[in-house]
This record gives sequence, structure tokens and C-alpha cells, in this order.
Amino acid sequence: MKKIIFALSAAVVLASCGGNETSPVAETPKQDTVVPPVCIYSYDSSATEIGFGAFKFTEKKEVKGSFLKFAVDGTKDDTIAYNVVAEATFKIDIEGLNTKDPARDMNIKSSFFAKMDSTSFITGKIKRLMYEFVSTMPQYKATSIPAIVSIKMNGIERDDTLHLSLDGDVLTLDGTINLDDFKAQKALTSLNKTCKDLHKGPDGVSKTWNEVNIYVSTKLKNSCK
Repeated sequence: MKKIIFALSAAVVLASCGGNETSPVAETPKQDTVVPPVCIYSYDSSATEIGFGAFKFTEKKEVKGSFLKFAVDGTKDDTIAYNVVAEATFKIDIEGLNTKDPARDMNIKSSFFAKMDSTSFITGKIKRLMYEFVSTMPQYKATSIPAIVSIKMNGIERDDTLHLSLDGDVLTLDGTINLDDFKAQKALTSLNKTCKDLHKGPDGVSKTWNEVNIYVSTKLKNSCK
């Protein structure tokens, strides 16, 4: 009798627990695929500035200026911001030099650039963006790429490595060139002679340095879809 009761109890338990029935599997709700926008970047000449920084005094005080007359060609629309200027060429008119000091501007034009060979204009081209160095050289981050830039001045054309950086929609190109590389010692001596007293620092030494910093910036247009 006990065996019969035990069997009936087991049957009830199995029936109440579902026995061989399969529990329904909850369906995973479908998620909409998010497609990131595709942005096309393009060059805007009205948002471009070309500047420089020269140095005087033994302690190397920087004097900044800019060029207000220039032309940039060879840009292109691209989904990668850097590539907009990857093959850009430039032509800078020396007459557009501006240091916010008319007397200084005249001295630089007449005693420096006028002493060079055929340098009414400074010309050049971005020859190569070195993407391959970004991951192998710690000084370059994802937002900075070394760029090989060809510059022609004083009848001499040479390549220098500058830094191309991106911050939002703003591209900047900066670095330092050495005037000795352009055989500009004669022009530099002429400028220092003209500005002898103006370039005399607290130590009484008149000094004009051969390094020049370059500062270029442009805000790119972008259209995202």
C-alpha cells in the first residue's frame, strides 16, 4: 500500500513540475543598428592663418608675426580631416608680412627678405603625411602626425618635418626651421645690423637667432550625413 501511495505522489509531483514539457525561451529584443555619420571635410581659405615666430636677445625672446597675403591650392574633400591638406601647395607674399609694428615690418622686408635671392614669395608643398610613425613614436599621438613639408626660400628648396595636429575641426601645422639651411646668413646679418639696438638685450649683446617657428591653422568645413 505504501508503494502505491509513493508512486501516486511521485506522479503528482512530476505532473505539477511540468515533467517533459519544455519551458518557453524568451526572445531577445532586436536592436536597431546605429550607423555612424559620414563626415566630409573641406578646406576654407577664409579660416586659415599663417604665422611665424622669430627670436631676439641672448635669452631668446620670441617675436610673433603673420602673413596676410597667401594662396593655398591642391586641397581636396575627404572623410579623413588630415587628407584635406595632404597634397596642398602654398605661396606666401612677403608684402603681406604683419608684426603689428609697421617700422619692424619695413625692416624685415628691406633688410632681410630683400637681401635674399628671388624671395618676393615663399613657396612650398606638403609632400607626405607619415601615418606609419603615429603608433611607433611616442611623441606623436593619434591627434598628431609628422608631415614632410617642402619649403623654397632664398632660391633653396628643402624638406622639413613639421607637425600636423587635429583638434575638433581645427588643423594646425607647426614646427621650427633653421635659416642656415636656406643659406640666409647674409640676410640675417643684414637684419641684425639694421636692428642692432632693438635686438640688444639686458646683457648688452645684440642677437638675432637663426631659428624661426612656423604656426599655421585652418578650421575645416564639414558636412555629415
